[in-house]
Amino acid sequence: MTVLIAIKLATTAVSVALCAAILARDHALKANRLIAAFLFCNALWAGIELLLVRGADASGALQLYRLMSLGWIPLGVLCMHASLTLSSMDDHPIARTIPFFYVSVLLILPLAVGTDLVIEDVVLTEMGWKTRFGAAFPVAYLLLAAPVVAILICWRGVMAAPGPGGRLQLARIVFFGLSSSLLSGTVTAVVFPLVGLPAMGITTSLIAAVGVFAASILHRYGHALISPEAFAREILDTLRDGVILIGEGGVIRDVNRAFLRLVGAREAEVVDGRLSDWIPDSGRTKEPNEGEPRLLDLRTRAGEAIPVVVSAPVACAGAGGRVGRAHLIRDRRETLTLQRQRIVSARLAAVGDLSRSITRSIEEPVEKAREELARLAIDWEGLLGSLGEPGLTEELGESAREGLELIEECLEGVDRIASIVREVGRFSAEGRREEQEVHALDEVVRRSIRIAGVRAPETVAIEAVLEPDVRVRCHRPRIERVVTNLIVNAIQSFEGLRGRPRLTVRVASRGSQALIEVEDEGCGIAPEALDRIFDPFFTTKPVGRGTGLGLPISHHTVKAHGGEMRVRSTVGEGTRVTVVLPRVEASSGTDGEDEKG
Repeated sequence: MTVLIAIKLATTAVSVALCAAILARDHALKANRLIAAFLFCNALWAGIELLLVRGADASGALQLYRLMSLGWIPLGVLCMHASLTLSSMDDHPIARTIPFFYVSVLLILPLAVGTDLVIEDVVLTEMGWKTRFGAAFPVAYLLLAAPVVAILICWRGVMAAPGPGGRLQLARIVFFGLSSSLLSGTVTAVVFPLVGLPAMGITTSLIAAVGVFAASILHRYGHALISPEAFAREILDTLRDGVILIGEGGVIRDVNRAFLRLVGAREAEVVDGRLSDWIPDSGRTKEPNEGEPRLLDLRTRAGEAIPVVVSAPVACAGAGGRVGRAHLIRDRRETLTLQRQRIVSARLAAVGDLSRSITRSIEEPVEKAREELARLAIDWEGLLGSLGEPGLTEELGESAREGLELIEECLEGVDRIASIVREVGRFSAEGRREEQEVHALDEVVRRSIRIAGVRAPETVAIEAVLEPDVRVRCHRPRIERVVTNLIVNAIQSFEGLRGRPRLTVRVASRGSQALIEVEDEGCGIAPEALDRIFDPFFTTKPVGRGTGLGLPISHHTVKAHGGEMRVRSTVGEGTRVTVVLPRVEASSGTDGEDEKG
């Protein structure tokens, strides 16, 4: 009797310890919660057996046997659910029966605990209490045995499959452990009582032994279940870079949370898969043992391609030797963005250096041409005055007025040339702080809409959504030119489109940021051109229609104001350009405030 008490006590303690260790390692993992629930039910079953061994009267023994149903009836469906989850067989046809088994268990448990339909009575024998089964006992037994048998049938091919030692050993322990537990439970708890033979239940001890051997195999091959490894997992989960453990046979054994965030998937969707499922080119380039990090594309669950650096493999060893290799997966999107920004900045600076010498050569003849045109305009105005004398024809007067209009248009063209030359010369110079004052952004944008709107055909509807009191410190004419250029580009994107396309210009605030958004329903920009739109002299417009300097100058101006430009575009749907500038709070923006239009 003492030995039996010690066995039951050890079984209960081991089951509780394994349950706690698994939850301590990672309670968020579905498979861990299912295994822990399975072991808890086993501990409850063994604990009640311990109470029965220590002695009880007939009434107490009957109640304990009925309470024991809470431990053994759910074991089958929990075993089935955990096994399917661990082996990534959630889409297997038998997985569809899991809800049915859970509902059936929930329905039978109240009957087993509160009525005599499952356990009708108990009889005292030499080996202890023996149960007499009720009419519903076969149903309860099937709810335990059927899921276990289904799992054993699904796993019948595992024993013959070639594979690494650790994985195969673990599969064998679980397979034969479940088989022996089901067989012993059926013989000692069902067959012997039915034929009137005394028996000592050892099913709970077998289940606990399977848990111990499984934990030892996992520990030997690199997957311990105790708290220090859980602490190491927490450290890995704090990393910004993804970490992935590739086990024997090239199967993914574990990942950290950063990798799951990167691919946008759950752990159950990643573990037990292959690295090539997420990085298709991982097996097509040089072998992972060559020790070189590789620049590859990672595919997310949604199908997006993310540029990553896959580190050289790091060998991982357990107590039984090497158990796999670990890789560090680093997201390169931010790095590539910074590299592109540096390339664009270098190009702009190069253009600025080149333009300074050209600017000096252009400014003088441009200024000379302006002076001569201005004098010509004065002379022409005098000529118009003399043409008012009697005797001169109306046709001559009309020709003179047209000539003056042409001279004025030439002056505007010369002024525009001078303005472009000055803007190109500013490529390598930051905006000067003394030129910047606080302005209401809605007024700045409203003026830009008036200037650019004259170029819009009647079929284009310009909608202005301007949040008031959004203030920025800026050089107003330059920001006006930026917004005007964006609106003109949007208007030009409507060429050739039918209907009444819409252009929306917004001013909004978001915390410490002021936003200007120009969104059109135009032709859009091809993906291969998006990376180059800020490059000097690059344009998607036909030859003679664009200089390729509008967006680069605008981008440079916004950067000089401490802001940034963001562009999102879809071919055939339209483009959205967002200018982000530092916002000035109204209370601190009174100095130098300029509301002039």
